[in-house]
Amino acid sequence: MNKLLDPKVETWRFTPVEPLMGPAFEPAGRPERVTPLAGKVLCPVGFHRVALVNGRREPKHDLLRLPAGVTVETFSGAPWEAPQGLPLAGLGAASGGRGVRGARQVRVDLPLHIIHLSEPSGSGRPEASHARVEVVLEDGASAELVEESWSDAPTPSWTNTWTRVVLREGASLKHYRVTREGGQGRRTGFVETALASRSRYESHVVNLGGLFAREDMSARLNGEGAECLLGGLVLLAGSDVVDHHSVVTHAAVGGTTNQLYKAVLDHKSRYVFDGLIDVRPGAQKTDAKVYNKNLLLSEDAKVNSNPEFKILADDVSCKHGGAMGQMSADSLFYLRSRGIDAEDARRLLVYAFGSEMVERITLEPLRVAIATTLKARSPQSLEAL
Repeated sequence: MNKLLDPKVETWRFTPVEPLMGPAFEPAGRPERVTPLAGKVLCPVGFHRVALVNGRREPKHDLLRLPAGVTVETFSGAPWEAPQGLPLAGLGAASGGRGVRGARQVRVDLPLHIIHLSEPSGSGRPEASHARVEVVLEDGASAELVEESWSDAPTPSWTNTWTRVVLREGASLKHYRVTREGGQGRRTGFVETALASRSRYESHVVNLGGLFAREDMSARLNGEGAECLLGGLVLLAGSDVVDHHSVVTHAAVGGTTNQLYKAVLDHKSRYVFDGLIDVRPGAQKTDAKVYNKNLLLSEDAKVNSNPEFKILADDVSCKHGGAMGQMSADSLFYLRSRGIDAEDARRLLVYAFGSEMVERITLEPLRVAIATTLKARSPQSLEAL
């Protein structure tokens, strides 16, 4: 592990690696028992559901009534080739996982919910699990996918996933990724997306707890008129760390990218954002934006933000920016002067900051669950993450 996570490597320069390098992780064993999902997951049982517990398929949690033209398969095929600069992806390159296929013009009637669970195996030692997920949507197909990561193990746990998305011409995917790890949970994930002409990919990342999380995103717009929407909401407290790295490559004419990540930080938490949009030669008429905004509730919280462009075409519209600041004293005073107590005033301002990202989530049950969580948060209650 020490050889894989070198803090001298540029992409890891601002990321504290101690949560991954400290424990001596061993491969996760099978859980002692299969426990119910009630109270663990945000999404309702009405969704299509598959589960990977400690990296292994758990049929008892599956709930699939798929329409014609849609398949979900267990696979353990040939290892994927890990991208340069993403060493953790390579750890799961040969692991098992689930493959989703959507035929031409098919519309998946309900969202597909893939759950990554870390459950104690009884060893009492730090455990790590790795898994792969592949989604291929043929021409004109559309679907919604929720990947949710959860653990509450008493010992250090680490879930590492690699999700590969292939969108053919005119296909569309809304991809939600929710992290809800306990105080001993580590989460790393790599999402690799390829977009053909007129395809559309939406990614919404929500981090609601965990000692450490690192999300790497690579999206390549290979076809004319492809569209990419990336967003994230992070709520941090204690000494939690979240890192979002993204590279969006425009390799064709008329592509669109809209990227916005927001973070709320309390105590000694830390957030790292690095968003690169790479406009390749010939990718004229590119319209791309990348922004990062942060609300600091503590003087000890820390943010490293780096939205950037690499532009090798001359007929483009590209905008980027970053902002960070503390809760407005004037806004607090205004609310207090209207009879709102200090606790509720702080909670309202936190919700106002994060609500834009919640409203982007069009999947209603998930949006309601996250909105409820956000409304309950204030500088004091964030400690309960």
